[in-house]
Order: sequence, then structure tokens, then C-alpha cells
Amino acid sequence: MGHPQRSGALVDLPRTGMLTMTGDLHDNGLNFSRILNIAALHTDPDHHVVLHEISHGEKLISGRDYSIRMLSRIAALKLQYPNQVHLIQANHDLAQLVGEGILKDGVSVVERFNEGVDFIYADDADEVRDALGGFIRSFLAAVRTENGVFCAHSLPSPRALDTFDPAVVERVPTDADLGRGGSIYKMVWGRNLTDAIADQLAERWGVKLFVLGHQPADMGYDVIGEKMVVLNSDHDHGVVMPIDLTKDYETLDELISLIVPLGSVIA
Repeated sequence: MGHPQRSGALVDLPRTGMLTMTGDLHDNGLNFSRILNIAALHTDPDHHVVLHEISHGEKLISGRDYSIRMLSRIAALKLQYPNQVHLIQANHDLAQLVGEGILKDGVSVVERFNEGVDFIYADDADEVRDALGGFIRSFLAAVRTENGVFCAHSLPSPRALDTFDPAVVERVPTDADLGRGGSIYKMVWGRNLTDAIADQLAERWGVKLFVLGHQPADMGYDVIGEKMVVLNSDHDHGVVMPIDLTKDYETLDELISLIVPLGSVIA
């Protein structure tokens, strides 16, 4: 799962081509097809796409979650376009890796996922889970562009910032980084973000603006302060953001103007 511009858990993209940044996907197959049409990976090796929060969709079958199929599709896509498809850590995918329960309607989404894997793969389910664990462990912390955009699932909450190590994006994450209380964990679970957090991390990481996910955005996107925009790609109002890597973006409004509603795209 290597990339020539990868260092630790960070990929740096140069000033060439396009990057399609997505929001949380949550096993939305229709929107995934639309994302692929926008990204047009087959047309240019300098076209890139960032995907995250892949697992744990809304649609269950007999109470089971079958988002292993979406993860498998994306693993195949990564193999087909290894230098163009960038997968970043997100709280649901990380929860599946570490086995930490997230409750929805009183039921663990991790358990629902495991039940889906058991049903599909039967005697091979444990082997599939082991392979999946290695796949998720390979995910990036973030993608940073030379023109100053930082793409991540989230940023650490105000209460976590003092103990957050921003250098975590520059190294291969350890089990401690990925587990509860670790810096990757704090990053993907962060909420209540503030301009002070964005300012501090923008200076540390050498960027100007942040494109994130994690938080709900009923109309597809939401703005946080002066430097952060949140995208959702997992519902009927889902959106993506195609970013021209050759251009400079100084304000959040310039990035917001790039947003494309997925409902306007042919699947």
C-alpha cells in the first residue's frame, strides 16, 4: 500500500493534477460509484481521491452489516490505482480494527459487521478479519497538498490537544497511537473543533485550510470557523470536493465553491 510521496502516515501531493476529497462514505454504494465518476482515475495518473469512514452503513440485512463488501471493493481499487487512491483513518474503521464497540440503537456496529463477515465467509471469516486488520492498519492519518490543504477525518478535540502529538502523522502509527488515548485515536474522534486548534495545527503542519469529515452535515457540508470545512458523502445530500492541485486557495470560501453535490452526478 506504498506511495512515493508517503512519509509515515502522511502523503504529500505536489502541485499537479486533481484531488477529489470525499466525506464519510459509510457503505453508500451509489455515492461511491458517483465518486469514481468524478475522480476519473483511469483518465490521468495525476488524478487522486481520498476515501474514509468506509464501514458501518445504514442499510442492514437481517440485522447484519455487510460493509465488508465495500471495504473489499476499495481494497481492489487501491491495488488498481496504488498511487492515486488514498485511504485515511476514521473512527468507525479504526473501531473495527481495535474491536472497540460503537453503539447504534443499542447494538454494537462492530458486532453487526462481524456477523456480516461470518455470514459471507463462514469458515474463512477469521482469515478475512485478519486481512482486513492489516488493510485498515495501513491507512494514512492525512493527505497534505503542496497548495496548503490538509485532508483528514477530523482533528483532536480541545481537551485532547495538550496530549496530542502532531508528529504522529509523520511516523508509522504504533498500536499505542491507534488505541484509546493514542494520537491517531484522538485525531479521528475529535469534535468541538475551534479556530485555535486549526491555527495551531496549520502552523505545525504547514497548511492553510482543512477539509474534514466525522461530523454530521445534513446538507452535505458544514463550515467550522475560518479554516475548516466538513464534508459528508453518505446520504442523499452528500457532496465531494474536487481540488485543483495547481491552484492556490487562500480562503475557505474558495474551497467551498468547489463542492459538487453527488446527487448531480451520474452513477
